[in-house]
Amino acid sequence: MADNGDKQLEVTIDGTKVVGIGNFHKTLKHNPFGEVDAAAFTALTKATEDTTGKAFQNVPPKPAPRLTAPLTNPTAGLARDRLIDPPQDYGMPPAPPVLSDATAAEMVELYWMALLRDLPFNAFAADPDVAAAVADLNTAVATGGASDKGAVDPLKLRPGIDLPGAAGAPATFTPANLFRLGLPGEEIGPMLSQFFVRPVAFGTQTIDARQRPYRAGHDYLTDFDAWLHAQNTGWDADGQGYPSANEHDSSTFEDAPRYISTMRDLARFVNKDALHQAYFNAALLLLSGGAKWTPGNPFFADDTRDAGFGVLGGPHILALVSEVATRALKAVWQQKWQVHLRLRPEAYGGLAHVQKVGVDGTTRAYGLPDWLFGTEAARRVAHAAQVAHGRPGYLLPMAFTPGSPTHPAYGAGHATVAGACVTVLKAFFNLLVVDGDGELVLGADGQPIPLPFSSLGERDEPYGAKASMKAYGTGLRDGTWQRFDLGRHMANQLTIEGELNKLAQNVAMGRSMGGVHWRTDNARSLVLGEALAARILSDIAKDVSESVTFTFRSFARNTSGHPKLVRIDKNSISVDGAAPVSNSEL
Repeated sequence: MADNGDKQLEVTIDGTKVVGIGNFHKTLKHNPFGEVDAAAFTALTKATEDTTGKAFQNVPPKPAPRLTAPLTNPTAGLARDRLIDPPQDYGMPPAPPVLSDATAAEMVELYWMALLRDLPFNAFAADPDVAAAVADLNTAVATGGASDKGAVDPLKLRPGIDLPGAAGAPATFTPANLFRLGLPGEEIGPMLSQFFVRPVAFGTQTIDARQRPYRAGHDYLTDFDAWLHAQNTGWDADGQGYPSANEHDSSTFEDAPRYISTMRDLARFVNKDALHQAYFNAALLLLSGGAKWTPGNPFFADDTRDAGFGVLGGPHILALVSEVATRALKAVWQQKWQVHLRLRPEAYGGLAHVQKVGVDGTTRAYGLPDWLFGTEAARRVAHAAQVAHGRPGYLLPMAFTPGSPTHPAYGAGHATVAGACVTVLKAFFNLLVVDGDGELVLGADGQPIPLPFSSLGERDEPYGAKASMKAYGTGLRDGTWQRFDLGRHMANQLTIEGELNKLAQNVAMGRSMGGVHWRTDNARSLVLGEALAARILSDIAKDVSESVTFTFRSFARNTSGHPKLVRIDKNSISVDGAAPVSNSEL
């Protein structure tokens, strides 16, 4: 698919053409306003058109030792893959353009994520700032506009994919679904997936799900000089790039580990995770919890004479959640570098700051929507900058010392991997109620019935009977950060499918919670990863000697608000009974 036209956008200011305001250009040379050097930007865009990838070596400035952080793997999208369709065959719709109301609406959400970054998850329901965020974001989305019937319009957001609700009919944001995507079951219960809140048996060893969190209240690049330094170099003030963010000393960390309990905690996880880590752990929990294979797996029944292992068994799925991640990265890196080259939110914050506040009293009229600066989110960010630096500002407070990584925003690598990995988990394991013949049981609404999360089992010792998996929330109680039991009523509403979808949302939107991705980066990359995983599952069905059918429900919702039912066998992929509309979205 085509890009959104921002690469060709030129804004004339004081008789001079300014280029690249809607595009990634971190580590290139910038003027005092943070505008990219035209010659350097031309070299970058020319490099993205070079099918050999060699031209990236000529993008100025030259990479003298420690002058700039390296660009992150811009040639990965040029790689081939003999096990799936070529990465170049996948695509994403145009991202919202930089000057659109839709992008401004996304920025309102990012400002609120930064403002609420340290709020405990269990405090969301009653917090007055959350109520203010809900009202502000609903107004912003209404101003930004939502497309009708799920149609692709780069000037608008897509309900059923980008926004909670059905295709063509966005749902209203509430404290319960704020910063969520509306995936099936994902909006039920705590923000954090149950797959994040328990130890994981890794063979005879145990993976502790707790982490040492970043220190509350420590945000970065809120001063224009620090922001500009990061744009020019990719480094923070201590010479650390994104992979080593926040690691210069102990002052950036809290003193004790805890379960993920805030958006800053989620941002920390997705800064340091092994990319497929959350889904590998989820696979281990599903296997140890006694999850059954999908009914289309010949080893589904308890009375089969043989059992799956390297094929359609435990080692197969554990390897597959790693394997699909590498393919997902190739496909999305093609979109990042060779197609879209979208700017990061941190760069948009620079545009907003210079347009409204200016540099040394001089502002620049880029054309960002004026209504953005009248939002409650923007007013609060400006006030926080006034308190911290003695002058208002609209830079996006970042969770990481050097800001964003050195690659474009759209699509999102973490979200594409999340989409692919969670899809193979949903396809391999039985997540829906079936009858004795393995056929889906439908509820009163005519939809499949998800299995409860409590149908999985766990135990404290490596022997004896398993009890039903408990459900937990995380946050601050009685002045202590803790994991606590959920009430039975809420726990009974959680499903395995919903918690896997929530896991995908946590990782995808966790990147936005740190300030490095847009909502549309995340939502649309999930469906890209899902489509890619479907092709891999189709190949598996063709390659195994057994007859296998994979069935799962999609991330995206149709016009009725329900997920689509996907069935895959060796002959076809069907989505609600029809062939998928593209190679990139089911």
